[in-house]
Amino acid sequence: MELRLPRSRGSLARRAGALVAVVSLVAGCTVTSILPGSGGSPGSPAGTGFYLRAWQTQALAPQDTFSWLPVVTISDGRLIDGRVAVPAIYPGPLWIGPSARPISTTGVALIVAEARSLGLLGTQSDFTDNALAGGVTGHVQVIVDGATHDLTGPVSLPDGVSVAPGTAAAFESFWQKVTDASGWLDNELGAATSYEPTRLAVLTIPPVEASAGITPNDTAWPLSTPFASFGAVYGGTGGRCMVVSGADLTRLVPVVKQSNQLTRFVDSSGVKNSLVVRVLVPGEPGPCS
Repeated sequence: MELRLPRSRGSLARRAGALVAVVSLVAGCTVTSILPGSGGSPGSPAGTGFYLRAWQTQALAPQDTFSWLPVVTISDGRLIDGRVAVPAIYPGPLWIGPSARPISTTGVALIVAEARSLGLLGTQSDFTDNALAGGVTGHVQVIVDGATHDLTGPVSLPDGVSVAPGTAAAFESFWQKVTDASGWLDNELGAATSYEPTRLAVLTIPPVEASAGITPNDTAWPLSTPFASFGAVYGGTGGRCMVVSGADLTRLVPVVKQSNQLTRFVDSSGVKNSLVVRVLVPGEPGPCS
């Protein structure tokens, strides 16, 4: 199964207009990237440069969306692509890792120009007009010149809807472009490499049972913290949640990459649990609180 969002097909006229806007942006807009260590917590992007993260939510149980990656993140001069092609095998992999590509300052300026031309960087932030109950909602956090814009709106509208600035259609148009930036801004992006995270969100769940004639395999839990005291209780899942970083991340990642969704982990007390994991990108708050 491969998760791909629809590719935007903006007109040549619109692209030309965005290029014209870049001239003024370069002259009057700071588009330097957020630098690590410039202050703030991992869940609160720091600095006065450009940052963007786009993700989806839906009215589902938290554990059902725990592994959902942001569709795209731009931070520190890199575009992190969360549209990952997942092998159509059973059991599926436990690790789903995004890729990363350098993005030029011109590419960033084009994104800012598009957001401005669509009326998305003003005082309005909610574009969920006539949203379907239980449907998918798009979220875009974008920081330009120190101002944070937390936008929400639709990710898919019927064809032929007029795109007027400051409307739901304007948000959807922007969403389609930034979540397919590799198609829109390919000339402003460098070669793709695997993204190596500094944080991993880990949810322990009751051990999975045999399914479709496949017996789950057991593997040693690589961390010294037993499951009974791992992180904090996570809602009504019967499991616990923790954001892993540092030395624990170094020990855990290789094991997770070799595991699948039926793997059961056994801690030093003999307790078995299965896992759900998600790579956390820069500026993304942890899901455990």
